[in-house]
Amino acid sequence: MAIPSVSPPLPPTTQNRAPQPWTASIAGFAARVASLRNMLFFVLLIISVIVFWTPLRDLLRFSLWGDNQYDKYSYTMAIPFIALGLVIVESRKIFASVQYGFRTGIILILAGLVLKGSAGFAVKQLGEGNALSAEILALAMFWLGGFILCYGVRAFRAGAFPLLFLILTVPVPDVLLDKPITAVQHGSTAVCSWVFALLGVPALRNGMQFTLSTVTIEVAKECSGIHSTIAIFIISLAAGHLFLSSIFKRVVLVLVALPIVCVTNGLRIAGLTLLSEYVNPSFLHGNLHHKGGMGFFVLALIFLLGILHLLRKGANAPHRQRDAGRNG
Repeated sequence: MAIPSVSPPLPPTTQNRAPQPWTASIAGFAARVASLRNMLFFVLLIISVIVFWTPLRDLLRFSLWGDNQYDKYSYTMAIPFIALGLVIVESRKIFASVQYGFRTGIILILAGLVLKGSAGFAVKQLGEGNALSAEILALAMFWLGGFILCYGVRAFRAGAFPLLFLILTVPVPDVLLDKPITAVQHGSTAVCSWVFALLGVPALRNGMQFTLSTVTIEVAKECSGIHSTIAIFIISLAAGHLFLSSIFKRVVLVLVALPIVCVTNGLRIAGLTLLSEYVNPSFLHGNLHHKGGMGFFVLALIFLLGILHLLRKGANAPHRQRDAGRNG
């Protein structure tokens, strides 16, 4: 009886092997990154860094190692990364329809280059800080023009918020920053006065100055918490865009940033003053004064998130009532 021979199974060929999902996704991502328009945008980014190297270097130095004159720029270098994160979150909507926008893109790029050249020639007339603001605005125009050139006006409209968010990289000129600082200064002073009144602390107020039995303080502009104000403002913009669908509620969330900072900063000043009055005068000049602002910033952030939760809850209430009516 002949024994039939059994051939060993043949290994699967490349044609029969199904691609793994992760392999396909990586290949798709690599293909998108390597596309011509993406490569062109990357080249434009490199060119922008080369052309705007001097203002970028100055902004980086001021934001990381600035003294009291330039420490108000500390938030600026975080803005491009926040904008990039928002673009990634909304990438499916932004890049749903892309096309080259050469005309609009080139106009914006050229306008940015002209603005940079003009600011460079007018440093003495504008002042160093204002000239830097103009040059960084020119850089933002260059980036926006490069995006439109590579991806088109339709993609720009779909991603208008995260793209225009880049303008916040521009250091706010002193003439525009002075009014918010003054508003926080007055608001913090008012909150501090209310705290003293509620606690029954005898304090004589004279403008921005409080006189207690052993301590006299003045709520100066340096104590106005401008860093917290800018940070809470930026967070309120991003959070409102991501979590609120109503423009009115987004505006409300942004507008409450200033009162929130006034409350937390006023509480900080009142607390330091009371500790100095009843515990030790060194509290007005110690580490708690110079480094304790982070705790009150977290408190301001908690207040902001609480208001965001209330606005979202209010937005969901009509839907729940509508669903209940249908079920009834």
